[in-house]
Amino acid sequence: MAEQSAANRKSELIAELERSRRELAGNIRGVRHDVDVTSHFRHAFAQRKTVWIAGAAVIGWLLARLPGRKARVARPGKELEKRKESQRSAFLFTLLNLAITVAKPALTALASKKITQFATGERKEGRARRYSGRW
Repeated sequence: MAEQSAANRKSELIAELERSRRELAGNIRGVRHDVDVTSHFRHAFAQRKTVWIAGAAVIGWLLARLPGRKARVARPGKELEKRKESQRSAFLFTLLNLAITVAKPALTALASKKITQFATGERKEGRARRYSGRW
């Protein structure tokens, strides 16, 4: 009796697995059909050829109306001016970088001194601030 119920249960599970496999195969076919973009375009084009052709003509006309690229005319004097200006900029940038590098330790020392004075409440004598009522 137990063997027969076990065999019965086994055949039910096999049948259920078979049904699930068939259902899954059908779902996969449906997904493949939904994802197949080329067949959708072919079907849409076959049903509405005039709309697709008119749309393509309008898009082609709009693309033809776009302005073309302008040709660059090389002027030797202009290129020389640009090169000289870029050299000047590079030189000034190098000088500024050098000045910042040289002044950084002095500025750091001054800033730390001022912060220390402010934190301790020290003030230089003879230069006391007076409140004038205005900022």
